Amino acid sequence: MRAAERVSSRLDAFLDYFIPMEIRVRPDAHRRARMFMLSHVFGPFLGNVIPVYLYFVLGMEADYRLWIFAASITAFWVYGPLLKWTRAYDVLAFISVENLLFCILWACYAYGGVYSPFLPWVLITPTLAFLYFPSQGRVRDGLLLLITLNVGLFAALVLTGYPFPETDLEQFQVIGIISTISASVYVTMMSLYFARVLKEQQQFEREVGDLLATAENLRSLTAAAQQASLAKANFVASTSHELRTPLNAVIGYSQLLLDDAIDEGDDEIVQDLENIKGAGTHLLRLVNDILDYSKIDAGKMDVYPSRDDVRERIGEIARSVSADLAERGYTLECKLPESGTLMEIDWSALSKGLSHILVGAPSTGDGGTLHLDVHTGGSGTCVIRIIDPAGAADGRPLETLFDIFHDDRDASPTKYGGAGIGLALGQKFLSLVDGEIRTSHGPSGERIFTITVPVEARAAPVEAMAG
Repeated sequence: MRAAERVSSRLDAFLDYFIPMEIRVRPDAHRRARMFMLSHVFGPFLGNVIPVYLYFVLGMEADYRLWIFAASITAFWVYGPLLKWTRAYDVLAFISVENLLFCILWACYAYGGVYSPFLPWVLITPTLAFLYFPSQGRVRDGLLLLITLNVGLFAALVLTGYPFPETDLEQFQVIGIISTISASVYVTMMSLYFARVLKEQQQFEREVGDLLATAENLRSLTAAAQQASLAKANFVASTSHELRTPLNAVIGYSQLLLDDAIDEGDDEIVQDLENIKGAGTHLLRLVNDILDYSKIDAGKMDVYPSRDDVRERIGEIARSVSADLAERGYTLECKLPESGTLMEIDWSALSKGLSHILVGAPSTGDGGTLHLDVHTGGSGTCVIRIIDPAGAADGRPLETLFDIFHDDRDASPTKYGGAGIGLALGQKFLSLVDGEIRTSHGPSGERIFTITVPVEARAAPVEAMAG
């Protein structure tokens, strides 16, 4: 970065220190506040050149005129801290313009009246009105009225012959040149800074416009993708029979052939037919999962709540998945509430959701024990916790567990693995009954699935919304 850019950046940071955040977030207000701070930081340096020249060069007496003049110039330095403390930008800018008018007209009154070399500074005040305030509005109108009243009061004093302090105007020939130069430098400095800030703002607005155009394109693409996804979900959901019927036929015929092979005692054919039947059953289960997922996405899965005993129904769910878990070397330990605890829910949706979570919960294929803990509290919810003690052995991040078709565990192309849909589908079914599921790690690294469902279902069957 060049030296000038570094200096400009540091100057902006210094000015912004005094500007409240609620002003900085609005580009136009931020630009005006920076101009306000710039004039109040450097203005007193230029303005105090005049009283210093009057006292040290011309040797004028340090009377009340000089002290009031110098004090009114130096007072501009307090506006920055006041802005940071009060955040009242409009009020301070209004008072600052009045302070400047007083400073200029007091110098004119004390040193030469209408012949004072300080009178050209009055022309600065409309410039400040343009830099400090919006181009229109009551504040701007009030500021112009303030300028008119101050100048009108000074003109009235001149026209009525009000006695001004005596001054030797011959002494002010050089100070007149200094005053004009100071005013020119002041206006030039403000104008250059304003031009730079305005250029930066225009560049920022162009970048914002490009971002808005990009965001609009992304919204259009997202809407198109959502429509395509919904069309896909509707299509898949409507192909239920076309996919299930051939698979059921394969499984049925393989079962018939398997029975015949068993009767004939052909062990080799029996093994082949069992493999065919097992592969078909696995494929049918996967197809059913995908169809259910698409049906929920398409909003075509209805909810039918009924009231039943929690211990009995969740016990049935646990028994139904025990065989699948046993094939993988897992046992399921259950802690259920006492009989008589009732809950009104769509038990079919809860059964499918909980079954998928239980089957997908084991983190490894090494076997072990899963814990199912169910209890109902006084908050109108039923909390179901599934604990996998071997969860620390699974390196998968918790946030990816419910991603559709995401399964990091099976990297081998030579064996059949999961499609990564089980946990995601379980979450979908739980959402149908207003259930929430959270995952966490216990103190010993165990992975915990916490499912929360309401004990009272919605009043009437409704069509589930797309997930």
